[in-house]
Amino acid sequence: MECNPSIGACQPKIRMYADRGLFEYAGAAGGWLDHLGYPFAKGRIFDVCEKDEGQYDKSEPIFWASGAAMFIRARLYHELGGLDNYFFAHQEEIDLCWRLQLAGYKVYSCPKSTVFHVGEGPCPRATNGRSSSTSGTTSS
Repeated sequence: MECNPSIGACQPKIRMYADRGLFEYAGAAGGWLDHLGYPFAKGRIFDVCEKDEGQYDKSEPIFWASGAAMFIRARLYHELGGLDNYFFAHQEEIDLCWRLQLAGYKVYSCPKSTVFHVGEGPCPRATNGRSSSTSGTTSS
């Protein structure tokens, strides 16, 4: 970001604290939107997180950086009004990154840096009737 003033925000790799070889649900290696506007992240497909084997080690533009580990220029954060309270706990970083891009700035992945995220924040993910353990049992 120091060398390129057109980059407004960036994100490191985000890996699980509990299983440090796996990407974390909260943003993994940077986010995108599909053609329907559904957010997804490099290193995570729905609730399945990939093992980090260097497949996302190239710094490149992404659509959104996770709020779990986003670096953003303070001036831009304040000029754009920061995080929108309407999106509390989910999607607010996507909205902010979208506004950054509309203002002419880029969002980049920064894979040389890694953050280990504890996960499960203020709103635990639904398990769709499956146990959150790795035993493969279902909950009643």
